[in-house]
Amino acid sequence: MLACALAVFVAGCGGGSGGGSSIAPSAGGTKTADASAATVTGTTGPVALPPAAVASNDPLVIESKVSSGSNRDIDPFRARSKADSPPPRQVVLPSLAPEARSVQKSSSAILGLPTRIGVARNVDATATVAKAAGMMGWSPTSTGSKISAMRFQASGAQGIRLGLLVESLPLGGMIRFYADGADKSYEVSAQEILTTIQRNLDAGDSTNAARTYWSPNLGGEAITVEVDIPPGTDPDSVRLSVPTLSHVLVDIRKIDSIQKIGEAGLCNLDVSCDASYSELSKSVALMDFVGDGTGGTVNGADYVCTGTLMNDRVSSGTPYFLSANHCISNQTVASTLYTLWSYKSASCNSTQVSPALAIMTSGATLLYQSAQTDTSFMRLNSMPPAGAVYAGSSSFAPDLSADVYSVHHPQGDLQKYSWGDYLGQGSCVSGGCSSSQASGANFLRVSWILGTTESGSSGSGLFTKMNGKDYLIGQLYGGYASCSNRFGADYYGRFDKAYQAALFQWLGAPPGNVREPIYRLYNRRTQTHFYTPDPAERDRTVQRSSEYSYDGIAFYAYASAGVASDPVYRFYNTRTGVHFYTINAAERANIRNTLPWYSDEGMSWYASVSAQNQAVPMYRFYNTRTQTHFYTINATERDNIRQSSPQYSYEGVGYYAWLSP
Repeated sequence: MLACALAVFVAGCGGGSGGGSSIAPSAGGTKTADASAATVTGTTGPVALPPAAVASNDPLVIESKVSSGSNRDIDPFRARSKADSPPPRQVVLPSLAPEARSVQKSSSAILGLPTRIGVARNVDATATVAKAAGMMGWSPTSTGSKISAMRFQASGAQGIRLGLLVESLPLGGMIRFYADGADKSYEVSAQEILTTIQRNLDAGDSTNAARTYWSPNLGGEAITVEVDIPPGTDPDSVRLSVPTLSHVLVDIRKIDSIQKIGEAGLCNLDVSCDASYSELSKSVALMDFVGDGTGGTVNGADYVCTGTLMNDRVSSGTPYFLSANHCISNQTVASTLYTLWSYKSASCNSTQVSPALAIMTSGATLLYQSAQTDTSFMRLNSMPPAGAVYAGSSSFAPDLSADVYSVHHPQGDLQKYSWGDYLGQGSCVSGGCSSSQASGANFLRVSWILGTTESGSSGSGLFTKMNGKDYLIGQLYGGYASCSNRFGADYYGRFDKAYQAALFQWLGAPPGNVREPIYRLYNRRTQTHFYTPDPAERDRTVQRSSEYSYDGIAFYAYASAGVASDPVYRFYNTRTGVHFYTINAAERANIRNTLPWYSDEGMSWYASVSAQNQAVPMYRFYNTRTQTHFYTINATERDNIRQSSPQYSYEGVGYYAWLSP
């Protein structure tokens, strides 16, 4: 059998132990949240430091950088095939009671709380797997797949975020979300959803919140979810429920919605009215995320804060992102994040949103959080839009009376700016902040001369200027400034403290051999997968063939030998039109000598034959129906396949790769 011929040097056919739950639990157990501690977080233990680099926490000044927009992911918004979309089953929730419609807002930046703009609502009709299965009528499509659709309406909502509680999804499955009347839908592969869930589990959260995938907010009072499964797939392999949705009270993309609820105060200053903030504003994003019941949030409610794209010492282009710990303090919440870039007025005091507005919906990987300096440091899971600015930073303590300024989103409004004085250090404890003379104080105290901050500004960067350039020195915790209290002090977590404690590992690392993403695509006709490190090849494949859909980033590996010196070879099977990958030189030689219909395409990337440098197993399967191989680094996906796809023979660990760059 071909499977044995190819697997003889790696693992016995069907090798490995069986069983396991559909969602692989992490060793970390249940969710833990220690507000007093600072933690370096990530998948399978601490996040790896930049490869082959030894970083120092000595103070450093980092310059800004403009994003070229290269290596951006494929646009998840795709034209809908309305002919294949079945009439959706309907779930309708009544309007909220008047007392439940108020947005959690404050004239000042609330100390240690994000701004709530949505209400969690229970959905009884789809609250369990059994109830959801009863709603999911399946219809055939023109391509032979099966599709199910459910429409959720929350009367009076300005937007909806659906919470899909996932037990299992089939290989090759695709989930789509669309608003009423939309010509495009938001597509996310089953692989990407399972990767998100596994990331949450690996970070130590085994609650239902970790197993919930949250849709983007597409606007309006209704959203439809479609589940599309490949030909021959048993619909029973789809095990999900929708027990909760977030009823969004504000359409943050419409000025009239903001104004109707009396958002940002009149003393706020439009960033588009001062050209000196033009570049800085391109590093600032409005954050939209779903709470999980920790840190004062409500599980399933929608929130907004502000964050900043950060450059590193070597300008690697890695999308590091800084905000406040009281906004995002754990991986489960980071996974729900989407960001709005250039969310500002089209011109000075205009009521039109800038045409440069761009939205990223792929969430983030939490790298470090600290309640001590109110720091949340993440890596966005997709690249920022072209023209976005990676902000510069200074890990030196600022000079007393230095001019400081900030660009932020008060109450989730369009970008505003504030300018004022640094007054000295501050101390913040539960319930309040005050000035401090202690040398180890963790906060910076600021008074505004122009503008102010408000709830929603939380997490925004505090900047100072040196030699005409902008450098971040802190992020907003909260304070007492408002339009009615112009000289009230605001407090910012000290960036220099966070940098010396942990951020130097990423931002201050010297040049090294950096890992690159390996992209995964699914061929709906052959029901096989294609892997490539080349974004141009990825894009050409999707654009030239309607048979391929993009599954997202499968894993990370090296483009050249160094930390990992074991090449992974790629073959093309001229009989099946499918690629095969192996790290085993003996297996490669055997194929070249005995299987002439396999064309050797050379080395694709470098990985490892052992678990070194925090590499994790790459699991290998053989599909007895298609006579092709499949590879996944995701333990959740591995267990799904072993439980519900008997045509896949598990061949064990093929090699080792990485979950992060």
